[in-house]
Amino acid sequence: MTDFFISYTHADTAWAEWISYVLEEEGFSVIIQAWDFRPGKNFVLEMQNAATKAERTLMVLSPDYLQSQFASPEWASAFGQDPQGQSAKLVPVMVRSCQPTGILTSIVQIRIVGLDENAARKVVLTGIDQKRAKPSARPPFPGTVAHVEHKDFPGSSTAVQHANAAPALPTTLMPALKQNPTDADKRRFAKAGFETIKAVFEANLQSVAQQEPRLEASFEPATAIDFRAELFLDGKSKCFCRIWMGGMQSADNICYSEGRHMSGDSCNEILSLSLAGGLHFQALMASFNFDRKFDMKQLSADQAAEYLWQRFVSPLGS
Repeated sequence: MTDFFISYTHADTAWAEWISYVLEEEGFSVIIQAWDFRPGKNFVLEMQNAATKAERTLMVLSPDYLQSQFASPEWASAFGQDPQGQSAKLVPVMVRSCQPTGILTSIVQIRIVGLDENAARKVVLTGIDQKRAKPSARPPFPGTVAHVEHKDFPGSSTAVQHANAAPALPTTLMPALKQNPTDADKRRFAKAGFETIKAVFEANLQSVAQQEPRLEASFEPATAIDFRAELFLDGKSKCFCRIWMGGMQSADNICYSEGRHMSGDSCNEILSLSLAGGLHFQALMASFNFDRKFDMKQLSADQAAEYLWQRFVSPLGS
């Protein structure tokens, strides 16, 4: 088994190679596309083998990574093997500031944004170490630290700078201005929500098929914004759904249809954007009993994913 599979986007190749080199300097084995996927090899098969055979998947986390349509299957594979994080199969290393959403928010990150090389190297190696992070030296006793006011030397340039500095404005001069989400904000939120739903379905399908021998699972992405999920019970199709973005008056809607009787883009549920108290999803056709667990007018991406998943598997209980 390889120790680490490095999952990254082209925009972060330099970071991925630097992290890989640091890991191999410490004796870890690494699979990285830039070094190991040689001309003539099948890219898809190489990626599948790397994600399957590696003990852990290290995500080079950045805004580009979160927007990538190809990164989700890579980290979803590791998440599906360890959904509770007990084995730390999925290790996010944030190299550029970004805001992960959905199930990624629950995974503790290694952050090296803004650090120099020595500090970043230490943080990465400390972060991947699964031992307890107890400091090697006793922390200073908080009760004995005396505050000593620093006095500027009267002839220093600092005093001159302070004298010429503009007076600070009071922080209560005006309240924070409200800013409505832009169309770009809405599109990013909708895409991130769809990726969360997609990742949850793929991971859950793998988990239930492993836990219950009578179940077989199928996950079929049709496009980057359209997938189908199916569960077979004792070989018979029991649960089937299609989930996609777009249609029904808005490209930012997420549509859900269950069963094979639906035609075209007809659906049983539409998740549209709600601006009440910030960006959320709202279920426009919420009639399912499970909807009482959440406020169906203000769903987070995780709640939307759980809502649709419970609708999807409900036939198993009948």
